[in-house]
Amino acid sequence: MHRRLELTAGNPVKRTKKLRQSEIRNPKSEIVALWLRTARRHGEHPAVIDASSGHVTTFRELHTRTVALASQWPHSITGQVVAFVLPNCVEWIARFLALQSVGAAALPLDASLPSTAHRATAARMGAHWLWSDRKIIRLDARHKIRTSACCIKTTSGSTGDYKMVACHPCHLIADGRQIIRTMGIRPGDRNLALIPLGHSYGLGNLVMPLILQGTPLVLAPAFVPHQIAEWTRRFHATVFPSVPAIFRVLAETPSIRRLSPLRLAISAGATLSPQIAVAFHRRFGIKIHNFYGSSETGGICYDRTGNAAMKGGGVGRALDGVKVRCGLDGRIEVRSRAVVDGQGAGTSGRHILPDLGELDRQGGLRLVGRIGSVANIGGKKVHPSEIESALRAMKGVADAWVTVKQDARGRDYLASAVETKRSRQEIEKTLGACLPTWKLPRQYLVIPRLPRTIRGKLDVTEVRAMLEAQVAFWT
Repeated sequence: MHRRLELTAGNPVKRTKKLRQSEIRNPKSEIVALWLRTARRHGEHPAVIDASSGHVTTFRELHTRTVALASQWPHSITGQVVAFVLPNCVEWIARFLALQSVGAAALPLDASLPSTAHRATAARMGAHWLWSDRKIIRLDARHKIRTSACCIKTTSGSTGDYKMVACHPCHLIADGRQIIRTMGIRPGDRNLALIPLGHSYGLGNLVMPLILQGTPLVLAPAFVPHQIAEWTRRFHATVFPSVPAIFRVLAETPSIRRLSPLRLAISAGATLSPQIAVAFHRRFGIKIHNFYGSSETGGICYDRTGNAAMKGGGVGRALDGVKVRCGLDGRIEVRSRAVVDGQGAGTSGRHILPDLGELDRQGGLRLVGRIGSVANIGGKKVHPSEIESALRAMKGVADAWVTVKQDARGRDYLASAVETKRSRQEIEKTLGACLPTWKLPRQYLVIPRLPRTIRGKLDVTEVRAMLEAQVAFWT
């Protein structure tokens, strides 16, 4: 099924014998129909490239694998939820497509989840089945979900508690098309796929471009920084959706000097500091484009020029097909066909996020905080995000996180966690020179690396615990 070969840019697409709809059980599924069209068109062209081994799976081979996996399932699982846990690999894509073929809802779980927790986690989320490495396990879940959805996204948001978002084919397809059109992702591009495929970011930027138009994936479940440059060159990766932590490491690694032929770098999942964006551009001559989205809405805003990231504070304008406004309370409202809101297929949904934002005259969105995160200090209001922006703008600061806490008398104060090699004294002095005294954090956690989740976001639970431990130590 696989073979090892070196790839060259511009491999011709070979026409193959027609793939029959009868090979799959649910050809009426919109995602399956689109996949069949793409698989027919690209045939023997590479679909998935394993970066670690160099093995290539063609579209025809991926389709054959999908049909074989679908045949393992009984006809009675339509509308049932099937959980599976896999790192980025060709098997992940084949399982996702196989579940679409049999009319089930795919529930991809984080690959970082311990194997001992797979069954309990899937059952807690209402799955009927767990598709493990070697077998299919029927789950005895108390509250099994029966759904017409095709995929269940899971998101931890900022609380650390998992939330489930049931997406129908129309939502995933609309999100994929909006991302492709706005970002200019082409069938001839190659996506370097290091972010998890099952997260909302990975589904929209990696999985759907493959299904909708045949944009190949260069997949790796794990990596070290120098391999990114090697894989980009060897497999001619041209598009790299990633997270700020990875871009920071690339910009700070002296041995990495080129990322050719990469043409598009996209950052999402966490706030990208201007320092990282500028350093990356200086080293590689590539601008990082900010991307903002959520599990409930898919992609929302995108910085088409790459300039907003280097200036700080902006995430660009709404994607094509997306409408964004900020309410009187500052909360961000999103309307598009990708929004999951319970409406029917083909309709534009509406979702109000907990994020607070401001729109400029050109329609550019700037994030200013989250609802309920405003501190009242001496009768004056301050958003923690304002302090975060000031910290990230400092030389030598890679990232920052600020929260509202209360002292023993119930008075609000700001606590900050700063990712930098500079001293606390330097940070306080520099921040004090640009902000009034009442806006300055009372507590500082200053360390070279802040903890992060597999999604590339700051591990808020861990950061809070570190701040609490710091307070306990000094008291």
